[in-house]
Amino acid sequence: MLFRMLGVPELYDETRHRSVRLSSSKQGTLLGALLARPGRPVPVDRLVYEVWGDHPPGKAGNALQAHVSRLRQALSMAQPEQGNRSRLQTHRSGYVLRAHERETDCGWFRLAVARARHAAERDPHSAYRQLRQALGLWRGEVLEGSVRGPICGAMAQDLERVRLDALEAMFGAALRTGRHAQVHAELREAVRAYPRHTRFRAQLALTPYEDVPAAGPVPVPGHGPARRSTAPSAEHLPRPAGPDRYARPPAQAGQADELDRLRGLVQLLASEQQSLRVRLERLSALVGHEGPAAS
Repeated sequence: MLFRMLGVPELYDETRHRSVRLSSSKQGTLLGALLARPGRPVPVDRLVYEVWGDHPPGKAGNALQAHVSRLRQALSMAQPEQGNRSRLQTHRSGYVLRAHERETDCGWFRLAVARARHAAERDPHSAYRQLRQALGLWRGEVLEGSVRGPICGAMAQDLERVRLDALEAMFGAALRTGRHAQVHAELREAVRAYPRHTRFRAQLALTPYEDVPAAGPVPVPGHGPARRSTAPSAEHLPRPAGPDRYARPPAQAGQADELDRLRGLVQLLASEQQSLRVRLERLSALVGHEGPAAS
């Protein structure tokens, strides 16, 4: 069985190749909170707050127990229990869900990203393929459609950080292996989605301008379906009544684009220079530590 949290939470029956959806968003929240620390008990009071926040029902313990019972039923549908041992067990202080890292999509994602980053220096082609496959595990937002309390929120924030790092590493491997045109549209979308992530803008500066994507939403790898922009297109923008004194001439607009490109390139080169400097210092320290070879 595979626990899926990188999107709408669900259970996947790997034997019969079918998905088992949960019956409510609260079960998704409960599943996420238990999988945030698999194999370790989560106290009842923390689970209650995770599911209902500051407004728990009158008999919160009983309500939580009902959701646990339904989650057990879903687990049995996805993977019939062997004997009487259930994955979701009652603990003296709460509940514990037995699951291995390789039984969750987020666990597979973390492992795949770690392997790809390890291989990036010696084999960027393989790193690019591994990162793209890892990002393909994302079907949407973490626990999409479920309420995220402190436990699920912290898990989602950490996974999003890893996803952004993986995107950056994938784009970097693509540029190192000559795949500029293949990732140009995705980089454009990444820049629009994360305007404060300057690394994406610097990487975009290295891709060819002739591959400008067509108008419309462009998917970012590992971020689920693209969201359609609600901004009006240029032809539908209201025109000023008088002459537009603030519009830049086409030549100036082109110069501004070139300036943005050069700034991004400078940022990328500065980052690479710093990385090389650190590696050089480490190698120098290692050689100095080992001393001259014995004659």
